[in-house]
Amino acid sequence: MKAIIKIITITILRHQMFNRDSSVEWVEMKFVVPTNAILREYKEIKDTLINHRPEDGHKDWYAVTLFGFGSDKTNSHWEYRQKGEKPFVTEVGKKCQGTLKWVNTLPYSRIDDVRFLVIKPKGYITKHIDVPERNWLEPLNISITYPEGNKFILNNKEIKYKPGMSVVLNIHYEHYVENNSDEERVHLLVHGKKNKEFWNDVDTWPQ
Repeated sequence: MKAIIKIITITILRHQMFNRDSSVEWVEMKFVVPTNAILREYKEIKDTLINHRPEDGHKDWYAVTLFGFGSDKTNSHWEYRQKGEKPFVTEVGKKCQGTLKWVNTLPYSRIDDVRFLVIKPKGYITKHIDVPERNWLEPLNISITYPEGNKFILNNKEIKYKPGMSVVLNIHYEHYVENNSDEERVHLLVHGKKNKEFWNDVDTWPQ
């Protein structure tokens, strides 16, 4: 009976996730992330980072786009799509071909953008909600480095990241991040349209 209940629960969760309408806060995936190779490419282009959304009160949060609408266009891809723009491999992305090649192995039918998001030592992302109008399990947030002293809080719960961990976030919920270490926190963020097979790669189902 427990096995049947578990199957039914997973089926419901997968249906919710695929349809983007879910109260699930986050889901950990089991993708094998080549963190060392990605980090090597990041170090080659880190001087291209730009200050990301300082007008919103964030401190020492930086970004650069590898696939999207320009290396320095680091805001949400929705903003640029509304202007009729189409994504492409940016000049910085051309120097991170290994990273993009790996991203293209993930079960997406369409990639909208790929970005490095970096919090400098003692930096932080203030509390905010990205999509207040609806629940939405959308961005794949991949930890490349996560020094001790970092904290990622979503809906008053801590996501205990470690390097190589990939999590799909529900950005309907309030969240914030603090880097209280003396090192950079480097994450890779992917937005896109997921295949149905995407949810076959879930590592940890929400309880």
